[in-house]
Amino acid sequence: MHAPYINTCFLSGFSALILSKGGNPSAIYESVGLDKEIFIEESRLIPFDKFVYLLEAAANQLDFPDVAMQLARQQDMMILAPLSPMLTRCSNVSEALEVILKYLKILVSGYHVDVNIQQDHITVTFNLELPHIQEMVQYQDYAMASAVNILFGLLGKSHPIRACYFLRSERNQHRISEYARYYGCPVAFNCRSLSLTGDSAILSQSIGNLVKQINSRVDIAQSTHHENIVDQVSNVISYSLANGVSNIKDIATAMNYSQRSLQRKLNQNNTSFSALLDSVRFNMANQYLKNTYYRLTDIAVLLGYNSLSAFSRSYHRWSGVYPMEVRKRMQQESLLNQ
Repeated sequence: MHAPYINTCFLSGFSALILSKGGNPSAIYESVGLDKEIFIEESRLIPFDKFVYLLEAAANQLDFPDVAMQLARQQDMMILAPLSPMLTRCSNVSEALEVILKYLKILVSGYHVDVNIQQDHITVTFNLELPHIQEMVQYQDYAMASAVNILFGLLGKSHPIRACYFLRSERNQHRISEYARYYGCPVAFNCRSLSLTGDSAILSQSIGNLVKQINSRVDIAQSTHHENIVDQVSNVISYSLANGVSNIKDIATAMNYSQRSLQRKLNQNNTSFSALLDSVRFNMANQYLKNTYYRLTDIAVLLGYNSLSAFSRSYHRWSGVYPMEVRKRMQQESLLNQ
């Protein structure tokens, strides 16, 4: 397997969108080669290309062309929840963007966001190491909509984006008008890059409301979500590790709990934070090891370790073998099955 992974947290809300259109989520998952049960599970890793194929399948099968934009719109601040402890230490948009882009670069391997600052404007460009995926409508829509919603979260809509530029073509004038309304700015197609522009003055703006919005969304999600506390904490750990967050204090902050309150809740469920951290890391390590796109050093970073040796020692403690041995065995099995 050679495509990078994406965490299924980026599919949060997808099944509800499909059901709202009268579709069958499990059937759509199966149509692109994903486990039909994935729509009821979280904190899993799926190939990035299948994530995009899933959006394309929903758009085509359900006559739902804006599925990617709708998915991105409803996710906005929740995807940033693991960053709230770090964002509280940012004084302006420039510092916050640096934190967010570093997070996305690690969390979504092969996805690069470049920020070019000019005298009066900034240009944000999105690049993907999968050219055949980068040309797809739903990938471009999701990447652009996610970025715009994050910027609106940072700034509010009082700081409009200047323009959005798409690689793909679009001749339907009604659709072009819909895009302009969605993004609140002119849109252009058949461009040389997938990018957006805005005033450079936004970089010095305060982000005081951003963490409040994140915390509000977390509170709402927790009050309406039916997961128990163990599953909630495991999910937050799974998409916080890539940002180097692996301590109970920051996880508790991301979930709007005090450290003591979270510890008490976990004790009541006969577990501990360290046990959940080990469980999540071991589960994710096994998924990464199956994918030859990731080197062992990559996996160590994605699991929040400072070094490969630290990861190797932990993996040996969990399983009795080292990750290098597991990778070699998987490679040998793959050759035998060819």
